[in-house]
Amino acid sequence: MPDGSVILHVGPHKTGTTALQGALWAARAELPKQGVRLAGRSRNPAGAVRAVTGQASPYADDGRTPPMWRWTRLAGEIKAAHERRVIVSSEFFAWADDRAIRRIVDDLGSDRVRVAVTLRPLARIVPSMWQQNVQAGTVTTIDGWLKDVLDRQTGDARHPFWTLHRHDELIDRWAAVVGTERVTAVVVDDRDHDVLMRAFEELLDLRRGTLAPQADWQNRSLTLPEAEAVRAFNIAFKEKQLPRGRHARLMRFGAAQVMKQRAPSPEEDRVAQPGWAAPAIDAIQRDIVDAIGRSGVRIVGDLERLAEPSGSATASTASAKAAPATPAKPSTGDVLVPPDAAAAMAMGVLVAAGEARPGRARFELAEPVQVLDVPTYQLAAVVVLRAWRAAVHLATRVLNRFRRSAADSPPLAEP
Repeated sequence: MPDGSVILHVGPHKTGTTALQGALWAARAELPKQGVRLAGRSRNPAGAVRAVTGQASPYADDGRTPPMWRWTRLAGEIKAAHERRVIVSSEFFAWADDRAIRRIVDDLGSDRVRVAVTLRPLARIVPSMWQQNVQAGTVTTIDGWLKDVLDRQTGDARHPFWTLHRHDELIDRWAAVVGTERVTAVVVDDRDHDVLMRAFEELLDLRRGTLAPQADWQNRSLTLPEAEAVRAFNIAFKEKQLPRGRHARLMRFGAAQVMKQRAPSPEEDRVAQPGWAAPAIDAIQRDIVDAIGRSGVRIVGDLERLAEPSGSATASTASAKAAPATPAKPSTGDVLVPPDAAAAMAMGVLVAAGEARPGRARFELAEPVQVLDVPTYQLAAVVVLRAWRAAVHLATRVLNRFRRSAADSPPLAEP
């Protein structure tokens, strides 16, 4: 990449994005010393990217997108950067349509932007996406969900899965704006996680070993029993017609996060692509690989590895780490939820509600899981703003009461 380049890592989801973001964030103090700036105030500036792509938070009740000033601030930081290279990584870039892509490229400098897309086989992505959707509130089994995905590949009712994971179309959307010569497709190798790190070290001209995978329990996929326990919770939650935002607080950023801290037994089943879907998924993957090969973009890694037949069920990488000795199988029939998984989910709800914090004494202040990774300055700003609003509200009430009291009082007697 030439000096002055802005590298946009656009995902998509479940292609090593969190692993790369964790490695970049861990090396953020070292990167400027090698002439690289990691843009944004967190490992993934999701709010800013959602703003420019017009994507509402999937956990918000009001359906509003984040304010555009968040993107403007990020774009301003990138344009003002003096480092030789700038990188910003967010899988939410993958949601951008043609109009949003042009806005992003224009705001960052059409002569500077380069695009990196990471790729994994669909057979690996399918189970990861389903269990992620379950954490966000999905109530269908993986079989039902995947049938819906396969039935809605085109047309106005196209499933959102294909916006992200028709990787050939994703590459074409960005290449149409920045040019094929400025797009790099990185093939992620699930058998060697260093491949992803070395590829981005090459793109950024970093010394070998600068980027290292980070141990991150939050990135672990749910096992099949865990996912089915959450799905059962989702069904009950939906029947009560409770607010979507409350589900996010209690489950996505609460119970599910606490569940991931447990160590599943080797016998615990993993989530896997159903065997019946393998022929269809393999055929789609073949089409994607052939189209990318014809696209003319730069390819790092062996593209043909993506088209290897998935055979029967294939487990997601993160789940495979959790239970390496157990053959993967699809989500069918009854599933036995281990007692410690059920207990972890229940404790997670307590943590999300602010009633407990793992590993802390009972008398200490409970801190919800969703704020653990929020920077202190942001928390402080929120506290100050709330305190100011409360003070204004209290002062207004006191003043109004004083005025009403003065109006109702009889006039003072002459001395």
